[in-house]
Amino acid sequence: MKQLLIIALLATLTTSCFAPKDKFKKTGIWFNQPAKNWNEAIPIGNGALGGMVYGGIESDTVKINEETLWSGEPRDLQNYEAIKYLPEIRQLLLDGKTQKAEKLINKTMLGEYNENYLPMGDLVINTTPIGKAENYYRQLNLDNGIVTVDYSIDNVDYKKEVFASFPDKAIVVKISASKPGQLNFSTSLISLLKYQVEVKGNRVILSGNAPKHSYPNYTGKRPPVYEDGHGMRFQMSLLVRNKGGVVKSKNNEIIVENADEVELILTAATSFNGFDKNPFTEGKDFNAICEKRIAAIEKLNYGELKSNHVEDYSKLYGRVKLDLGDIGSDSVSINERIKNYTPGNDPELTELYFNFGRYLLISSSRPGKFAQPANLQGIWSRWLQPGWSSNWTLNCNAEINYWGVETANLPELHLPLIELTKELSVDGAKTAKNMYGARGWIAHHNADIWRTTSPVGGSGLWAIYQVGSAWLCHHLWEHYEFTLDKEYLREVYPVMKGAAQFYMDNLQRDEEGFLVTNPSESFENHFKQPDGTTGWACVGATQDMQIIRDLFQNCKLAIAELDTDKEFDAKLDDYLSRLLPMRISPTTGRLQEWKDDWKSANPNSGQVAHGWGLAVGNQISPRETPELAEAFTKTLEYRKPWKTNECSSWTGSFSAKFWARLGNGEMLQKVFDNHFSWALFPNLTSNFRGFWEIDGNLGIMSAIAEMLLQSHTGEIVLLPALPSKYPDGEVKGLRARNGFEVDIKWENNELIEAIIYSNHGVDCKVRYKEKVITLKIKEDEKSTLTINNFH
Repeated sequence: MKQLLIIALLATLTTSCFAPKDKFKKTGIWFNQPAKNWNEAIPIGNGALGGMVYGGIESDTVKINEETLWSGEPRDLQNYEAIKYLPEIRQLLLDGKTQKAEKLINKTMLGEYNENYLPMGDLVINTTPIGKAENYYRQLNLDNGIVTVDYSIDNVDYKKEVFASFPDKAIVVKISASKPGQLNFSTSLISLLKYQVEVKGNRVILSGNAPKHSYPNYTGKRPPVYEDGHGMRFQMSLLVRNKGGVVKSKNNEIIVENADEVELILTAATSFNGFDKNPFTEGKDFNAICEKRIAAIEKLNYGELKSNHVEDYSKLYGRVKLDLGDIGSDSVSINERIKNYTPGNDPELTELYFNFGRYLLISSSRPGKFAQPANLQGIWSRWLQPGWSSNWTLNCNAEINYWGVETANLPELHLPLIELTKELSVDGAKTAKNMYGARGWIAHHNADIWRTTSPVGGSGLWAIYQVGSAWLCHHLWEHYEFTLDKEYLREVYPVMKGAAQFYMDNLQRDEEGFLVTNPSESFENHFKQPDGTTGWACVGATQDMQIIRDLFQNCKLAIAELDTDKEFDAKLDDYLSRLLPMRISPTTGRLQEWKDDWKSANPNSGQVAHGWGLAVGNQISPRETPELAEAFTKTLEYRKPWKTNECSSWTGSFSAKFWARLGNGEMLQKVFDNHFSWALFPNLTSNFRGFWEIDGNLGIMSAIAEMLLQSHTGEIVLLPALPSKYPDGEVKGLRARNGFEVDIKWENNELIEAIIYSNHGVDCKVRYKEKVITLKIKEDEKSTLTINNFH
């Protein structure tokens, strides 16, 4: 069978797409040619600095991003007039006057769009032409986070090593040749933003200024707005170190002649000094930051820089090991594997995709002061007007990026999203008061680095999404569920409580007496009423109510853990008892997306909002709530979201999580197959409408983890949704809630062994298929289970 699979994969490929035998290792992705464009470049990152490595021969580029480089500055976007119209909007919706309500929402409740995440610039390397290159090989090694580029010209072997170091806050490029004196090139820095360049000795320094304002891509191509005394300032500093040869400067670039080895070490900084500080008048000294980093780097040789990087990166990446079988498909270049992927072949691509997702998260989300969470494209963006501003879209994308962070044993990478949530609560408290007359805080559909929380522009269809804050608070609680860190919980509980207080004040009674959101919308979907009326504005959309119920329940759990706030606990009980419940349509048997039994105006949109309680929360479960699970399964069978939008971004991610948590491995595999067939750029990044949206990579990563291990229903569930495509395999180091780490081995699609490690000595229930056993494992000890334990 394995021979047939590899034949199917390789039959159409030419020998040029195979790795040289002495190069190939099962450690990552590789190409046999330089990148022709962004979608073939290889991403690197240290959480703050991102680079896209093209690996050119005569002309090479590393495109540079820095996580805090945005257009704009702090500004008051509070809507002080909307509250006057809120009672009328609510009454119109209760009276069924949808279109009038929508017009009034769009006229009175919307605000300004987010600012844009910006590219910092390019590190450019231009080599003197010397002949035709042969044996080209460009690889990302996932085990050490290093990109290598190898080729030969006229019997000389050339090599580049490129990595982004978190310990030393730099992107490092080492260029070498097999014979002395062979390196001749120039190097420079450029930017799409306003900038100036100077050369000081062996350094190139680019200083620039971001615009005061820039427009989102969906408003059309428009130039950024610059104004003296405004906008974020920034610097890139490139240090050139050579062995042999001569280094000199000309026309703001450094020229290297006849060198044996050369190191290009780039660090960068911005004047960003917090979401509430003006980056021009109150900004950090970005030049001093770069100077300090360069001074520290100059004391280290290349071996030390590389060792620092590998040690730091490996501590994170090495926590989990996954083996889904080996048929040799890794010996084919990644662009050819993607091009020739068909259902049934290349099971190793699933393993690679999981590991690549972990790599991307490590590269784009590191904790630290002013650290930003992974945005729509992680930390990598090349446009002045990137897709959807490369912001944090709070109606799913920002959260999907972190679905798998805890199970994949990377809990500290969750912290930037947690910090974003805490920061949003500041402006969110103003929005709650000014727009709704409520206590607590709220975040709507979008966020940028300035942490504003009012609805953005365009349409209330997306802008008035009211549960962004509640969904973010799910992550606050989930981090505690995995870590059991009570000091952390004491810190974030007030943020959770504040979010809950907003909904307590803002929920409205419907005609049946239930508490509902009003106004509401359902994941940008339109409904169709029995009389043919279509619209989007409604009351009590099912997803809203699921997320608010989740918030209230998690607040109660936090109160119990901290043994505090009993009066508020009683209030939560009261509100929970009056929340609008989920409903099953008496006409279709499907779970209703809206309070009333309305149809979806576009069932093929791919947006199945009311599965949140299954994919993210724990309110829908095949074992705990079989009626709801059956009703939602009927919804999936009707809507088929995995067949829309190329099964990319949130469409693929939600679909995969739906089937994983329904325990249907074969349908889960169909989602993987569609995603791998339709949604991938040649460099394995997720393509959504021509843009890389990283939630496609990270959401599928999460589903791959959950096909092997789940713990959201109070049990550690082993192999809950394992597709038959992976009959034999092993995973080590996945995490389960309550501080457990789990290793699992299986053969012929059956459990062979599971090892449960306890970090806190908490009792646990372990399920395999229909059998559940209870374990009492002492702190820092383990328990080994075999299939015999489940007979």
